[in-house]
Amino acid sequence: MKTFNPEELIKAIDNIDIIRNLPNEYIHEKTVLGIDIYKYSQYPLTEQVYVPVIFEKLYKITAANVIKHENFLFNSYGKKINDFKDNFISTGDGGFQIFDNPLQALVFALYFQANVKRYSAGGNVNDFLKKLHYIVNSIELRYAITQDFIYSFEKNFYGSAIINNARILSRDSLNRLLLDSKSISWFTDTINSVENLMDLDRETFLLTTFFKDYDKTKESVLFEDRGSFKSVDVLKIGQIEAKTTTIDVYNLYVQALIRLIIEKHEYNNFLITLGNLNTSGIS
Repeated sequence: MKTFNPEELIKAIDNIDIIRNLPNEYIHEKTVLGIDIYKYSQYPLTEQVYVPVIFEKLYKITAANVIKHENFLFNSYGKKINDFKDNFISTGDGGFQIFDNPLQALVFALYFQANVKRYSAGGNVNDFLKKLHYIVNSIELRYAITQDFIYSFEKNFYGSAIINNARILSRDSLNRLLLDSKSISWFTDTINSVENLMDLDRETFLLTTFFKDYDKTKESVLFEDRGSFKSVDVLKIGQIEAKTTTIDVYNLYVQALIRLIIEKHEYNNFLITLGNLNTSGIS
């Protein structure tokens, strides 16, 4: 994504109409995954210090996981952890990751939740996290996925996709996975419905217009075969106001089977649940 540098761009231009239209080529439609540590401020002081440390470590592990195991979906996005970090906005108690499409956001969230679950189960393969588990034995997260416009300026990101995401996250007190209508529409337009995740593998992806040029020799643990997704349920739960815009909000509940080595016993399958089935409105 090109960075908007107005001072450099404008100095050689006198035409106000040209200056007014300059931002257009720097504004891009992207997907934002918001991740928030639930009730972070209520942790005791020592835990408050270590929770962001744990989050950062789990983030890096997750990025490494999808680079290695989901390069079918992420090959053009990034091949190094820093490629992910360059598209991350930290909020201290979570952050916003910018992706190219909602499926990348959903898969990253699943792997992140898998690593959170492994951490909370005490099955960390990382010695550093094993020690921290004795101090903070679990963390809870809530997620939101939004699709809209953003732009880059001064090594940061701005735009309605981020604003909408923050507002959706702030209105949820039930640790759910919430999506806006544009994200739901993307799944509908691209794979017929978000529920069709249960019917997809790499070969099937190639039958769609969006994914037809993807390289099927790349790896995808989640989509190696059909059946990794055990449950996908979506329901509209309400609306929120974002400035002059009304956002339709959907609750998404996903269960997927992921194998994670935990060095605790020989059974390493994790049925990962992302979101929950509570369909109460947003406060």
